Amino acid sequence: MSTEKLASKIRKDQIVEAALHILGDKRVKKIKITEIASYLGLAPSALYRHFKNKDAILTAILEHIREKMYKNVERVRAKKDNAIDRLQELLTLHENLICQHQGIPRIVFSDELWGQEKIKRQRMYLIVRGYLLELEAIIREGQMKNEINPDLNPEAVARMFFGIVQPAALLWHMSEGTFDVNGHFTAAWPLFQSVLQVEGRCEL
Repeated sequence: MSTEKLASKIRKDQIVEAALHILGDKRVKKIKITEIASYLGLAPSALYRHFKNKDAILTAILEHIREKMYKNVERVRAKKDNAIDRLQELLTLHENLICQHQGIPRIVFSDELWGQEKIKRQRMYLIVRGYLLELEAIIREGQMKNEINPDLNPEAVARMFFGIVQPAALLWHMSEGTFDVNGHFTAAWPLFQSVLQVEGRCEL
């Protein structure tokens, strides 16, 4: 990658991160290019060199979310060998993603995404669908190694896992960051883990 392209990517990432930071305290509809530029100490024209409008920034934010989710999968694969341990580590990473980036739940549950913006809605669906496929792969690998009950449907288990995460993100968003995400995950994980375990196998 050329130095020019690298510099452009770094600047785009900075713009996206700035937009997410601002979204932590503001509705999607109210965010402005001038505000993002001011946060970065730039003239608005500098942002327009990378994004033609606010809509393009919102699209880039969705891609940013996708990258973070997929990188988390890569991280747990590199860090953990056991499939159940990988899923538990993913929950921890989801907690960090929710609590450290309040702008992410705000945009995911925004009217702009779920209202008339069909293209963004479809893009978000594809992101989640792809993530579920990654979860299914982890589950199938665990079944092949007898770490996860082989009688379980990997697709259903992946959705159950995501069903732990989604309410936490929604409640965190609705409560303006006061909902106890860690407490939710801590209570839900043993229940989910008991479903996964191979019959007759005891965890030490």
